[in-house]
Parts: sequence; structure tokens; C-alpha cells
Amino acid sequence: MKVLRDKKRLTKFLILYTAAVQKPGRLADIASELDISEQAASNYISEMEEEYLMDRSSGTYHATSKGMEMVRDVLSELSSFLTEASEKIDLISTTTAIASEHISGGDEVGLIMEDGILRASLRERASKGTALHEAEKGQPVKVGGLRGITEMEVGDIYLLDSGLETGEEMREKVEELKEKLEEIDYDRVGVMEETQYGLCKMMGFEPNIIFSPVEASINAAEKGLNVLFMLSGDQFDRVIEKLSSRNRDLDEEYRIDYKIV
Repeated sequence: MKVLRDKKRLTKFLILYTAAVQKPGRLADIASELDISEQAASNYISEMEEEYLMDRSSGTYHATSKGMEMVRDVLSELSSFLTEASEKIDLISTTTAIASEHISGGDEVGLIMEDGILRASLRERASKGTALHEAEKGQPVKVGGLRGITEMEVGDIYLLDSGLETGEEMREKVEELKEKLEEIDYDRVGVMEETQYGLCKMMGFEPNIIFSPVEASINAAEKGLNVLFMLSGDQFDRVIEKLSSRNRDLDEEYRIDYKIV
């Protein structure tokens, strides 16, 4: 996706591509081809000449060897992006859900995300598709012809400072955490380090999220699950920055709320 966001680099690529294919002799030809002003084209080309990407000493605008190398690099990046995007589009053109009732092949089904599980039923939903085979209640069913947006509520992430105590302080921390956990409605538990993992074991349960805890916790919350995320105080800034970065530019209904408890 990054290759599409760098407007300046893409414009330079298009100028180099135009020069390589059409060998234009006038600035106006390049500006017209890219639908930009001649002044903008001139500014770009002046900068590209300084970067040894373009040359016009022969009476025509043409890419240098360094310029052609840039063209090939951008083409490679675009090709990789298109391949990956095509694969992802193919993946999301069908999906697997859990049948909420008996479903026959060819039935139109509605899709909804509940407790982190995508479910299919014969009820009308904003997201729908066609069942590709028969399935009984509780069985997986593949759904094709997807359309609409899947209904779901984004979960919350509770950030819990577990501290780094040892010995007697650790035992006191366990009792303190047990009281806090009774006040929190959570579906999954994530831990940042071995210290938090040990605390979970002392409290008698196994955490669900251990590897890549921040990313995995965000992924779980995106599926509508509430996550209790245990970490030490010095890790808060980094985790909150990741959550803020994820929420940035999203509509409020798609943002993951986080609370410090």
C-alpha cells in the first residue's frame, strides 16, 4: 500500500515512464499526458535532473539509467501490491462461518460477528451471501457471493498495570489483581512478558494471548472480544501509541476503546 501513498514518487515514475515510452520533446506533452500544469511538470523535472533521473540534453526528455532503475523498482512494487491485493480479494470473496441453524446449499444467509465468531443464519443481516453447501447447526459453512458489511461491535482493551514485584510483594499483587479482575468484563487475557504470565499462573488461569500480544489483542478486539491486557507501567506509552495509531482516521464506531485499570 505504501507505493500508492507516495504521490511525489508516483508522479516521478509516471514522468519517467512517459519519457521512456513517448520520448516527448516538449514539456507541454508531459504535462498534458499526466494532466498537470506545465509549471508543476517543470518543477518535477528540474528536481529529477538534479537527482540524475532524467536528461534532456539530446533534445528530448528521456530517463537516465538511474531513472530506468527507479521505473523498474516502482513497477516491481506495484506488481507485488497487485498480486497481494488480488490474493486478499480472492480470500474475502468467500468466507467460513458457523451455522446458527440448519442451512441448505444455495440458501441466502446473513452474517454477524458474535463473541469473536462469524455466524451464518437465515435471518436478514446487513452482510449476506450464499451458502455453498449444507450445514447443520454448529457446523462450519462456506459462504460465497459476499456483499454488505458484517455487523459487529468492536471490543474494548483493558490495560492493567501488573507491576514487577517479587516475593511478598508479588503475593500482595496477586490478591490486588484478583479484586480488579472481578470488576472487568473480559473475554481474553493477554500478557506482555513472563512476569505477567507468572502472575496469571499464580491466580490459577492460563492467558490466551502470549505471542505478539499487542497485535493479537487488537485483532481480538476487532472481532468484538474484550481483552484484559496485563503489562508493566513502563510499557504503557508504547502500547497506547500502537492503539492510537490503529484508531487514527477511523470512524468512532470502528475505534478500539482502551481503559487503564
